[in-house]
Amino acid sequence: MTLSLDTSQIVDLIRGRDLSAAACFGAAVLAEVPIMVSAPVRFELVSGAHASRSPDRKLVQLANLLAQCVEIDFAIADADVAGRVDADLRRRGRPIGDIDTLIAGQALARGWTVVTRNVRHFGRVEGLALIDWSVGTSPLSAEVIAARVGADD
Repeated sequence: MTLSLDTSQIVDLIRGRDLSAAACFGAAVLAEVPIMVSAPVRFELVSGAHASRSPDRKLVQLANLLAQCVEIDFAIADADVAGRVDADLRRRGRPIGDIDTLIAGQALARGWTVVTRNVRHFGRVEGLALIDWSVGTSPLSAEVIAARVGADD
C-alpha cells in the first residue's frame, strides 16, 4: 500500500496534535511504507507556512517532516482523473474544493490511499481508499466512510 498524506494530516503531525497519528507515521516510516506528498499538498503547506507568524521556523519543521516522505509532481494523467472526480462531485452537488479534488484525483490515478482526518470531506470521492490515523492504520471500510460522510448531510 502506498500512502498519500493530506495537508491536514501533515499539519497535525508537525503540530503534534495527535499522538496516535504520530505513532502511525513513525511506524510507517520504520516499516518503509511508501509515503507520498503531492505537489498540491506541498503548495498548501508552503502557503500556510509563509502566512504564519514564524515562516522560517514553519518551513524548517515542514522540511524535516517531508524529508521522510517522497514528494511527487502532479502529472497529466492525475489531472485527467481529478477532472472526472470534480465533474462527478459537482454533478452530485458535493464539491470538495479544487486542491482536495487534485489530491483525491492523483491518489485515484495512482492507486494510493489518502491518509486524512477529514474523512467527511474526502469520503465523498467514490472509490478513494482512506485511512484516518486517529483511529488506526487500516483503510476505512465503505460503511465507516459512508457513516462519516453522512454526518454532514
